[in-house]
Amino acid sequence: MQHKLFIIFLIISYNTYSQFGPQKIITESANGTRVIFSADLDGDGDLDIMSANKFGSSLTWYRNLDGYGTFGPENLIAILDQTIWISAADLDGDGDMDVLAVSGPQNRVAWYENLDGQGNFSSLKSINGGADGASCVIAEDLDGDGDLDAISAADLSNTIAWYENTDGQGDFSNAKIIDNTIGSPRFVMSADMDGDGDLDVLGNGSSPLIAYWMENMDGQGTFGTRHVITDSGAYLNVVFAADVDNDGDMDVFSASPADKEVAWYENLDGLGNFGSKNSITSTLIDAWTVFVADLDNDGDNDVLATNADPFGGEVVWFENLDGLGSFSTKKIISTEVQSPRSVIAADIDNDGDMDVISSSQNDDKIAWYENLTIIGIEENQLDNIKIYPNPTTRLIFIESKTENILGATIFDILGKNVLQEIGNIQEMDISHLQSGMYFLRIKTDSGEFVQKIIKE
Repeated sequence: MQHKLFIIFLIISYNTYSQFGPQKIITESANGTRVIFSADLDGDGDLDIMSANKFGSSLTWYRNLDGYGTFGPENLIAILDQTIWISAADLDGDGDMDVLAVSGPQNRVAWYENLDGQGNFSSLKSINGGADGASCVIAEDLDGDGDLDAISAADLSNTIAWYENTDGQGDFSNAKIIDNTIGSPRFVMSADMDGDGDLDVLGNGSSPLIAYWMENMDGQGTFGTRHVITDSGAYLNVVFAADVDNDGDMDVFSASPADKEVAWYENLDGLGNFGSKNSITSTLIDAWTVFVADLDNDGDNDVLATNADPFGGEVVWFENLDGLGSFSTKKIISTEVQSPRSVIAADIDNDGDMDVISSSQNDDKIAWYENLTIIGIEENQLDNIKIYPNPTTRLIFIESKTENILGATIFDILGKNVLQEIGNIQEMDISHLQSGMYFLRIKTDSGEFVQKIIKE
């Protein structure tokens, strides 16, 4: 993997603010784009953008040419009838990112192999050709064997199922039913909801109107108890799991178009027992989707959402004001969109903060918005903190002459917390992390400092 962009490693003092720059167009010809996803498809160390285009019946991707957010033309992954979902993961264990997708009319859950690690893909590899009304697919290791399985939601068959990666090379088992008693599940996500170290499954449904999670009973993909998060209000179009109150467990977020509402539900005990609804906003017309990330680099999670008005719309965010889940009023990122159906956050320009990417169905547009948090912040080269070796394959050492270190956290380039240690630590073992770029945030009595690190 090349690391041409990461020659200089700066430690940056986080006297933060967050604002977003003007809309930067990636494409205006994504025909009916529904879902976008960010991943390094060509193995050059920066993040590219993928899109599922319903009306174009295509899966496409756009190369980040320079690591700073200059995108190339459309690259076709595949033609798939009325594609409405796309995601990426290394399904065959060869170190590059493959693509997963669904087609509702074909009842198809499928994947495409990244043949050369540079974004040239195979023909369709079927996971399930009988997922009636397939609506979503993701990859996670549900059985704890070290490879990535697939999880799908199918609207018409009322089924959430998973498929075991039987050999770690992308050969999948028949569907293993997680739940088939909740009407119209259209979204699925995986997270450890009960703190037992394995991955559970989070879903939604319309009959009844419900958000719920299914417990991975043995860490090997045997699912049992259904835990209701909420069963009131209108249909929750999207649910999302993240820690919003900094207590170390997974809370749940939802977007409900009919209620004009984005809300969150507190995981009260870390075991997956949830409190009542905390409304973030109830005035967001057609609140279509929600995504959670630290947008202002203050160490807590903020919330992204969209208003998917067919002839207009908004991409907005809500600041986590106290790190405990008290949110600001709506902050508008863009109104230059028509029916934005997807919004995500990722570091597109490799400057250490989370940019925002949106796709809008009715203007065929995919665009990104630069997070200006880092711009203009004083760069503080700390002579009294030394971080080495960098790059590294296993251990990274933190040496301080005068600073009292309180803890350190490592984030991936999507902003996910992948390793955290508390106290006056002197080393961190990152051997389990995949190769690539990460951000090491060190907390001291003097403040918080961030440095880019490379895991080889």
